[in-house]
Amino acid sequence: NTVIYALILGWPAAPFAVQSLGLSTAINPGRVGKLELLGTGQRVNWKQQTDALRVELPKPYKPAVDYAAVLKMTLA
Repeated sequence: NTVIYALILGWPAAPFAVQSLGLSTAINPGRVGKLELLGTGQRVNWKQQTDALRVELPKPYKPAVDYAAVLKMTLA
């Protein structure tokens, strides 16, 4: 299985999109089968669409430091 890591600087309060991981982008990343927010064990809401991977970090979770969020995605 292929694993991709995405580093999001800061701690986004609003949902965000990762355009390079859309299903029909030029780089053809493949279908994301699993997405994890590293170091938290928290459930992340996400949906991969043709134009982008849309992600919403867990609202009630507050990290000890908010320098970055790291997503680990396993391709299906």
